[in-house]
This record gives sequence, C-alpha cells and structure tokens, in this order.
Amino acid sequence: MADLKTEGRFDQVKGKARSIWGELTDDDFDKAHGDTQTLIGRIKEKTGETIEDIERKLGDALDDDAQNGDRGTDAS
Repeated sequence: MADLKTEGRFDQVKGKARSIWGELTDDDFDKAHGDTQTLIGRIKEKTGETIEDIERKLGDALDDDAQNGDRGTDAS
C-alpha cells in the first residue's frame, strides 16, 4: 500500500478509517503524521487485527472511493 501522505489521500482515508474502526481518535491520526505504516500499527494496537486485514480494509475503502469517482484530488 502506497503512503497515503504522498498520495494526498490521508485526510480522505481518515473518515473511512473512523467508520471502520470507531475507536480511533484524532490523536491516532495526529501521531501517524500521514504515514500509512504508522497508522496501520496504531490500528493493530487498538484492535488486535492483523496487518493484512487492516491493509485490505483500507485498500478496499480507497478502491470504493476511486470507483465512485472520488480520487481525493484538490480542486485548487
């Protein structure tokens, strides 16, 4: 999974991740600093899910957005 910060999609995935893992806090996202692996580690700590499951769920959420035309582009 590519780094979400470099793709400009970290803000986009925050809402999806919150809907999948309701126990995530702003602090979890702040500490990830846009780094995918750090976010995955924080989710793993909170939920006990495997890294593979977390990556799959995040990937599926991003793929759903891409298929629906929301590619996280900035309109500026």
